[in-house]
Amino acid sequence: MYSPPPSHHEQRHDDDVALWQAFRAGQQEALGALFDRYAQQLFAYGHHLAHDAEEVKDAIQTVFVHLWARRDHLGEVTTVKFYLYRSLKNELLRVAISARPAKEQVVEDYEPSIEQSLVDTEEEHQQAMRLRLSLAQLSGREKEIINLKYFSNFKIREIATMLQLNEQTVANLLSRALKKLRQSLLVSVLLWLLG
Repeated sequence: MYSPPPSHHEQRHDDDVALWQAFRAGQQEALGALFDRYAQQLFAYGHHLAHDAEEVKDAIQTVFVHLWARRDHLGEVTTVKFYLYRSLKNELLRVAISARPAKEQVVEDYEPSIEQSLVDTEEEHQQAMRLRLSLAQLSGREKEIINLKYFSNFKIREIATMLQLNEQTVANLLSRALKKLRQSLLVSVLLWLLG
């Protein structure tokens, strides 16, 4: 009986599991391969959560150092990518909690510099403004779910586990966020056309 070859996703999952087993067996190169495979994705996800590039880089390094130090105590994982994302989120939360008494500061949304505004075309500037205003309508949880779903390619089930929510709640938040984005973008485009 013919069985189709494994998909790219299945092949990558199998490779991840093999690397995870090799790393747990003490092969430092396997941990390095996992780092090379996921560092950029982890940075993008972490930067969405923390907004401080250096803090995110430090947290990623800490996650991998802790993995190496604790390799003898780690078990099998179903999805290595999910485990790494969850570990990074926990590390960033730990850092945020420990830094809170030292400085209570609110991170403001990114605003382009004057130089960048001059370089951008008017149309690009308007599109960026509309998108920023639309994203500002979302709650932090909605932004996180949008990021995990569309930029990190996690399934609803995985997002629910990562955020410790049930799947229906994640689906509802995702639906509400998309509806807000659609409405906000539509209104801003209409105002731009009328203006």
